[in-house]
Amino acid sequence: MLKQVFDTDQLSKALSSSDVWQWDLLSSYRDVETAVDHTVQYWKSHNLTLSSLETRTVKSKPVFIPANMKDAFAIKLLDRFIRRIYKVRQSDRNRIIRQLITLLKDSGKYHVLRLDIKDCYETIQLKHLINKFENELILAPECVKLLNGIHSDLRTNHGMYGLPRGLSISPTLAELYLEMLDKKVASHPNVIYSARYVDDIIIITPASKEECVKTDIEAFMNEMGLNLNNNTNKYYSGPSHSAEFDYLGYSIKVEPIKNKPNKVTLKISQSKLNKIKSRIVISFCDHKKQNNISLLKRRLEYICMLKTVRKGKNGDLLAGLAHNYQYVTDGFDCLRPIDGFLCHQLANPRYGLSQQEQDKIKKISIYGNAKKRSIGKFTRKKAAQINRVWKNV
Repeated sequence: MLKQVFDTDQLSKALSSSDVWQWDLLSSYRDVETAVDHTVQYWKSHNLTLSSLETRTVKSKPVFIPANMKDAFAIKLLDRFIRRIYKVRQSDRNRIIRQLITLLKDSGKYHVLRLDIKDCYETIQLKHLINKFENELILAPECVKLLNGIHSDLRTNHGMYGLPRGLSISPTLAELYLEMLDKKVASHPNVIYSARYVDDIIIITPASKEECVKTDIEAFMNEMGLNLNNNTNKYYSGPSHSAEFDYLGYSIKVEPIKNKPNKVTLKISQSKLNKIKSRIVISFCDHKKQNNISLLKRRLEYICMLKTVRKGKNGDLLAGLAHNYQYVTDGFDCLRPIDGFLCHQLANPRYGLSQQEQDKIKKISIYGNAKKRSIGKFTRKKAAQINRVWKNV
């Protein structure tokens, strides 16, 4: 059994380099060990009781934030214990896309359903999960106490009973709760393939069986207190040989070819392209306030360049546009208009860039960097500074 103790040993294992930079531990405490000792002493003196959560609104939904570093670390350690004890893992996005491409190439008579769980976090009742932990007696009493404290704070001070967006524990709890839905969907006799990534579900059924599958899945959801999202941008139903839908950031289109496998085309979805445009505009607006051309340049490079997340013996783990959308079939041509958009912003007099400053930025190509899989070097501190203005995008 995993040791579930809120001590220096367990906290040291849970902290990452991003925690060090986010909370500025080296400047505040000189070294990580001192910060860990200080945190554990705080937990002991406060009987491992959290302060009331703070909130902010993002995209019309409340997002919850721990009141201080010590609370954030307690929740992070709690999350680690639950993930390891219950073996909770989020689905592999790239694996789902690879499987989907293979299945959509099949020229058989199938049907595609793309479903979405409406207000997923808000409708999963935290108390149901706490009851599960209390009945199973696997999670340590300190962990259950923390969860009850979070639940009490949400209910009393925020009138909320679901999972709080923004806390590191919520994705883990959501995955744990939705495991039962995954099993029910996968075992349905008319489901050929199913996958879920957070609240996005993709299902392939035999032709003409899609309606009964959708009805049954909606019933499964309702039994669990969940609802299907019927918004047009969150729902798709169509024959697999001519399917055209967005999923996991991709715009996917299938075309039949006589006596051959279907042609499957993948591009970056329009909603994700719009997000890139928003980040570009926000970067220029922040430059107008800060007058820091070097930071503007690094922000634009950060949008389109690969970043090394972790170095390894068998190769570095990368992140970024070209990695996140590695299965596009258009060679990133969909990014060419983004370069035009960038040039238009560059010449916009409202941002007041000098010709010399414009010349520095003109060398950046969103399309070119993604196409060439260019790798940029960004320190943790610089990455935090870059991302500061994009928190709500």
